[in-house]
Amino acid sequence: MVFKKLSLGKLARFIKGLKWKFLPILRWNNLKINRILRPINGSEIGEMQIEISNLELVTNDYRNFINSPILQKYNQLDYCRSKPLEYLTTMTLLELQDGDRILDAAGGEDAEYIKAIKAVCDRKFMAYCQDSLLDGKSADGIIYIGGSIDAIPLPDESLDGISCHHSFEHFRDDLDIKFIKEAVRLLKVGRKLVIAPLFITNEYAEIWNSKPIYQYDPDTAITIFDTTATFAGWGPYEGFARTYSPSALQARIINNLPSNCQVKIYKVLVDGTPVPDIKKNYHQPLLNAEMKALVIIKQ
Repeated sequence: MVFKKLSLGKLARFIKGLKWKFLPILRWNNLKINRILRPINGSEIGEMQIEISNLELVTNDYRNFINSPILQKYNQLDYCRSKPLEYLTTMTLLELQDGDRILDAAGGEDAEYIKAIKAVCDRKFMAYCQDSLLDGKSADGIIYIGGSIDAIPLPDESLDGISCHHSFEHFRDDLDIKFIKEAVRLLKVGRKLVIAPLFITNEYAEIWNSKPIYQYDPDTAITIFDTTATFAGWGPYEGFARTYSPSALQARIINNLPSNCQVKIYKVLVDGTPVPDIKKNYHQPLLNAEMKALVIIKQ
């Protein structure tokens, strides 16, 4: 009986995985959120009175980056894929130095980001990858840390840089606020947390693609239930994503920062053009256009 239950569970996960694999191929993904949400423009961001800059990359930067063995799967594409763009963005903004200790928060079991930057960066650094699925092993020069994103088992001011890729939007309830505070605790003075991408949209939204649906911030956020929303994630972290309006980002994140922090937003450009190209990165929703990164500097 136990074997049968396990088999049925694996079959259900396999079938669900096929759904999320084929929806983007068929262009049936994110249908509802594409009708409701859009990325805000520069003037709307400016209402928050946060420093906004462009991160200027060129195609050669991207091509050299994905030429590493870890990212060669993207080499056959004739456009800039969103995932390596996120990696290149955080690596560039962190400005790594020899001897740095860095952490990739919610980095996944494969630690793809850490492996990718180790392959291309000429700096020598110590790297940690944190994810709730991990167990504390050490391999390939990477220390894998488990536990919760708001209680990372490292000492105060022990890190020179923290990155977070396409995970911040999945932090449920108030884990987004708690993670920011935890990152500030871990950072040395003068060093950075970089979150990429940062989703700032025309609505503050809590997005679900599977039930049950909770309202973590019912007074100010709209709730969107979209069974085609690959954006909300699947697998171990299935079901939820959050996008911020300017006022929600100000209220939840900026206003909760300690006074010794500076905040910047970077708009990512390649050859002067906003990225990613959603027509080619069709696995992403329209709100993922015009990639932005949030940088928090501990002072």
